[in-house]
Amino acid sequence: MAPTDTIAAEIFERHHVAVFRFFRRLTGRPDVAEDLTQEVFLRVVKGVEQYRVMGRETGWLFQIARRVLIDHHRQRSDTTVSLSDTDPDQAAAPPAQLVAFGLQEAVSRLPNAERAAFLLREVGGLTYGEIADVCDTTEDAVSARLYRARARLRQLLSTRLAFLRGPRNQQGTL
Repeated sequence: MAPTDTIAAEIFERHHVAVFRFFRRLTGRPDVAEDLTQEVFLRVVKGVEQYRVMGRETGWLFQIARRVLIDHHRQRSDTTVSLSDTDPDQAAAPPAQLVAFGLQEAVSRLPNAERAAFLLREVGGLTYGEIADVCDTTEDAVSARLYRARARLRQLLSTRLAFLRGPRNQQGTL
């Protein structure tokens, strides 16, 4: 195995789960997330010779992921999933699973810029500076996007939790 192949394999091992999760949350579809993740690492293999280790590996990788996602949206219509588009058996799902579905739906309802910043931070683990580089913006803009995303998620999820509790559970009776 050539040194560049080794570098690409090491990058894959360190980051493939985070990239997959990033795409899974953005698209709502594991099959699409797998395809997009594969495309990211194909581009990594092709571009690894230009890669220079400077402590910015995660930012570089998610910049590639963002470009792959933009290309994907250009080729296809938006593939996000709402709760109503999922399996009808979800009504019988346990409350924790319903909350997880609610989080996924809430994240899918965020504006694109806020959703990307939120997922890069929370799923990708990028710093504000790295997110700014990936999204071609400033750290202040990233901070504002994350603030708005978190406020909107709190609002959406608190409504969902109140619904799950129902009127009886809110009064403390079962």
